[in-house]
Amino acid sequence: MDQKEFRKACYEAARRTRGQIARFLPYQQPGNFEQAEIVYPHRTAAVLWTQDWDEGGRHEIFGIAEAPVGFGSITFVDEPGLLAVLGELLRGHRLYTRAELEAPIDLTAPPWVDYREARFWRPDNLGEALFNCWD
Repeated sequence: MDQKEFRKACYEAARRTRGQIARFLPYQQPGNFEQAEIVYPHRTAAVLWTQDWDEGGRHEIFGIAEAPVGFGSITFVDEPGLLAVLGELLRGHRLYTRAELEAPIDLTAPPWVDYREARFWRPDNLGEALFNCWD
C-alpha cells in the first residue's frame, strides 16, 4: 500500500459513512504514522496508518483514534461504521480495534513491536507501541 491508496480508501470510507475528510497529516518526525481526519457530527476520528517490517515482509497496520492526534495524546476509539467499511476496503491488512490497541503489550508475539524500543520507551499499551512518536 502507498500513500495514494491509503488516501483513496479514506475518502471512500468517509463517503460511505457520511463523514467528510478534514485533512491528511503525513508522517511527521518523530512520529511513525500517517493519519486521515474524518469529521462526523459527534466527533472527528483519525484513521492511523503505519507500516512495519520483519523477516516475513512488510505489514500494513491501521487503527482509529480521536482527532487531533499528537505526541503523547492518542485516544483510541471504535467508530463502528468506519471500522466496518475500512475492514471491507482494506482486506488483507490489519485493522485494530480500540480494545486491541489499549491492551498490554506481549513482546514475545507479533505485531511487530521492537523489543528494544518498547523496553526503553515503556509504552502503556499496544497502540502506543504501534503508533508512536519515538525519536
